[in-house]
Amino acid sequence: MFKWRLNADGTVAHMAGKNAKVDGKTVIEAKPPAGDCVKPKWNGTEWISGATADELAALAILQNQSDKPSNEQLAINQLGMMVASLSAKVASVNA
Repeated sequence: MFKWRLNADGTVAHMAGKNAKVDGKTVIEAKPPAGDCVKPKWNGTEWISGATADELAALAILQNQSDKPSNEQLAINQLGMMVASLSAKVASVNA
């Protein structure tokens, strides 16, 4: 368990020191929020996502874009395939 200092809205301000007094409102003792919890917020008993629908939609767009290779990566991949093809031709001629 960790101690967390909370903002007035329940979001994490920072981790509290080990000597911080747990009062359940400004300092809580709890496990860290789950990795998929966006903008974690303490509701009094558990961590919930504090992200708005717009923020979640923007995050989904960013994640979708990061899954696609960049133009530079596509060009590097093409060059790699060309080098491999030429290397195979040279190896078959020398064999």
